Amino acid sequence: MVTTTTDNDRAEVFSRPAAQINEEGELVVRASSALSCRRSLWYSATGYRPTNPPSDDSLTAMEAGNALEPVVVRAMERAGWKVDPADSQDPQQVAVMIGPGLLVTGHSDGTARMPLDEDEAASEVQMLLFGDVSDAPAYGTEMVVEIKTRGPEAFRRWQTLGAERSHPASVSQAAFYTLGTYDDLRDAVIATMDTGSRTWDYEVIPAERLEKALQDACAWLGELGAHHVRNGPDPDVLPDRDFSVTSWQCRSCPFLDICLPGAAEVDAEEETEEEEVSDQEARDAVAAYAQAQESIREPEKAKRNALDTLKAWMRRKGDAKATVDGRTVSLVQSTRYSVNYRKLNAVLDPETRAGIVTESESEYVRVT
Repeated sequence: MVTTTTDNDRAEVFSRPAAQINEEGELVVRASSALSCRRSLWYSATGYRPTNPPSDDSLTAMEAGNALEPVVVRAMERAGWKVDPADSQDPQQVAVMIGPGLLVTGHSDGTARMPLDEDEAASEVQMLLFGDVSDAPAYGTEMVVEIKTRGPEAFRRWQTLGAERSHPASVSQAAFYTLGTYDDLRDAVIATMDTGSRTWDYEVIPAERLEKALQDACAWLGELGAHHVRNGPDPDVLPDRDFSVTSWQCRSCPFLDICLPGAAEVDAEEETEEEEVSDQEARDAVAAYAQAQESIREPEKAKRNALDTLKAWMRRKGDAKATVDGRTVSLVQSTRYSVNYRKLNAVLDPETRAGIVTESESEYVRVT
C-alpha cells in the first residue's frame, strides 16, 4: 500500500501555530519560534493561511526528529543520566509572561540530572550527609533537557561553535522552558543526535548564559509586543521583515508567497538563467567521476594491504627502520591532538569563543 502526504498532514504542522492571539487578547508565541521573523509571527497570530506548507521531505525530516527523541533519552540513560521525559500524550505546558499582553508558551522535552564523577559525587555526598559516603549513584541538580536532531554538517557546527552561536533559537527555547518550569534560571542541557552517524552529544548551558539568551529573545519579541499594543490584532498592519529573501529563514517561511509574492518563481528563474551546463554534460561528468573513482579504488586498496603487511613485519622485527629491495621502510609514530569542544564551550562565553573558534565557508561538489 502506498501512503501519500495529504493536505491534512501538512495542516497538522500548523495545529499549534507559531503565534496566536488568545481569548484574553494576549499575543502568545511558541518558545520554539521566539527568534522567528516577527512579520511571519504576525501573519500566524492574525490568522493568515499558510501559502508555503512544508514539502514531503520537510515533513519526513520533522517526523524523524520527533521519532528519535525517545532514542536520545534512552542513550542518555545508558550513559548514566537520570531523565524524566515529557509525556508525549499529555505534555506539561509552560508559560512565561514577558511583557504586557505578551506570553511565551511551549512544552519542554523533559528534565534530566547529570551523573557526577567520583570526585563530584564524593563532594556532594559529604556536603549532604556530613561525610557519610554512599555507594548509590549521585546526580547533579535537575535541569531542563532540550533534545534536537541535526544533520551531520549542522551537528559538527554545533559541537565546534557551541549552541549559542550555531543554534541560538535552541538556547532561548531552553531558557523559556527553564524559567517556566522552575520560576528561575538554572543550567540547562541540550542533547543532540547526529542523524547521519546516529551518535549523540550534549552541551550544558550555564544559567548566566541562559539569562543572556532570555534577555535577547525578550528584546526581540518585545518589539512585536509593542506592535500589538499599538495596532491591536490588525492583520493589515504588518511589522517590517527581519530577513532577506535569500536567507533560509525567509525561504522556509510558511507565508513566503503572502510576504513576497512570486519570490520562489523569480528565484527559480534566476537559477535557470545562470545555468550554462546541459543535463547531458552533467551526466557525462558524473560518469567520468565514477570511472576515475573506480580506477583508483583497487590501487588504493592494494597500497593499504601492503602497508598493513609491512607494519606487522616491522613490529615483529622490533625495528623502526629497515631496507627492503633498495627501499627504506620506516615505522613512523605520530601524535594527534583534538579539542574537547564541550569543555571549551562550557568555560568560554560565546563572544570570547568567537575569537578563538572561527568559521569559514567553502563550496564543493560531492558525488555519492
